[in-house]
Amino acid sequence: RLSPDDAYLILRGIRTLDTRIDKHHVNALKVSKFLSKQKKVLHVYYPYKKNSQNYKLWKKYYSGASGLLSIIIKSRSKNSVYSFINSLELFGIGYSWGGYSSLAVYNDSAEMGTRRFFKLEKNHHLVRLHIGLEETNDLIEDLKQSLKFVRP
Repeated sequence: RLSPDDAYLILRGIRTLDTRIDKHHVNALKVSKFLSKQKKVLHVYYPYKKNSQNYKLWKKYYSGASGLLSIIIKSRSKNSVYSFINSLELFGIGYSWGGYSSLAVYNDSAEMGTRRFFKLEKNHHLVRLHIGLEETNDLIEDLKQSLKFVRP
């Protein structure tokens, strides 16, 4: 059963859903372009980025994307990747994709088990990011300063 308060919150939020999703998409595209140029980031997984795998197929069936993307960071030190995540000031830590605030989380390959889209090489680390509604330049600056903690 749905309570009256929950129904009200759903109805209130649905009115601006398309605008918020558009903003997530625009912000994530800008952040993915920035991250693609960083030496410590080996790969950016974001389906709406022009040089991403299956981009043409994505464009055929979709008009945009969400704020969810993944990056592969190369480092011999898992702790330096943890330091990268922990030093982010505008990103919370968690899995609640779709909210208004940006989030980051480390995905340990052992925890992923056999359900993987790709195989992580030794010293490759998967970090999932949800790009929220914050100012994109602020998010990029936060990521830039935090990437300094990643040791090759």
